[in-house]
Amino acid sequence: MKKPFLSLLIIVITFSLFAKDPIRITTWNIEHLGSYGRGLGGIGSGSLGFRTDAQLQDIASFIKDTLKSDIVAIQEVALNNYVYGIKINDKLEKLVEYLGEDWEYVIGSTGGTEEIGYLSRNMQNAFLWNTTRVKLIKSFDLELENILVGTTQAFSRLPLAGYFEALHATKTDRTDFLLVNVHLKSGQDNNENHLAAMVIIEQSLSPFLKANSIKESDRVILGDFNDNPYDERYFDFLYQYMADKKYTDLTTEDIGATRMDNNLTSIIDHVLVNSSMQLEMKDVQAEKYMPSLDHNELAQWRKTYSDHFPITFEVKVLKDKDVD
Repeated sequence: MKKPFLSLLIIVITFSLFAKDPIRITTWNIEHLGSYGRGLGGIGSGSLGFRTDAQLQDIASFIKDTLKSDIVAIQEVALNNYVYGIKINDKLEKLVEYLGEDWEYVIGSTGGTEEIGYLSRNMQNAFLWNTTRVKLIKSFDLELENILVGTTQAFSRLPLAGYFEALHATKTDRTDFLLVNVHLKSGQDNNENHLAAMVIIEQSLSPFLKANSIKESDRVILGDFNDNPYDERYFDFLYQYMADKKYTDLTTEDIGATRMDNNLTSIIDHVLVNSSMQLEMKDVQAEKYMPSLDHNELAQWRKTYSDHFPITFEVKVLKDKDVD
């Protein structure tokens, strides 16, 4: 009679040893981290200065305790200093210090060295990650031709790719994936450049992966697209093209505004997940953090955080077969 209980106990213990919480991945335009230009347009607009140390501490707590993120793809990070010839962002350095010793970051480095000091001209994309949860195997800039479509360039800054692996409790399987952090050029009234940029990214991924000795089919393209398929000023050709390539946009119309425009209608931060990556997800959906609907409260929130709201989704660490 004790055998069924003993078997159940073994199953419970095994599950507790090997089951892991899903990896939480966030995309967030952090609004000019370490550069001039904060407070341009929308709710809470006005002259907003550089973040203080206290504000950076609040952002660190927000990432760890509220969002509970394991990886954050951030946009609008200025290159404003050199250390031993490496371009860095002083505010990002401080933010990672407040996140704690388990956190690391990588920042894009495209752009001329002559732009160091011109803080609004050489901003990059970056990744933050918790090293107790994931490992960055490799990162690299996608040094794509920043073509002109009409009079507008395709990219505000070139994409940054990060090839990550979840830290497993078993060695029977492996969850790894490629994240491509993008910031497309603003062009709300003429957004053919967004389609062109996404075609270039999607068609260039496989050659870039091959050049970096990476074989990975699970892919996510995420970031600030400056493109709202639910706004009549835009076309949805970008999303039609990516749907044809088997990508699903986790930023749906129901998610609502991802940026603080005056009417809270701007849905411009997106997460495109390909069909292979969807198999790594328990639920193919995302969640948005939005502190309030009250404009005064949002204006106060913006002073520390951003004019954009973070978008988060989850990836399974263990396959279903590993925890049966």
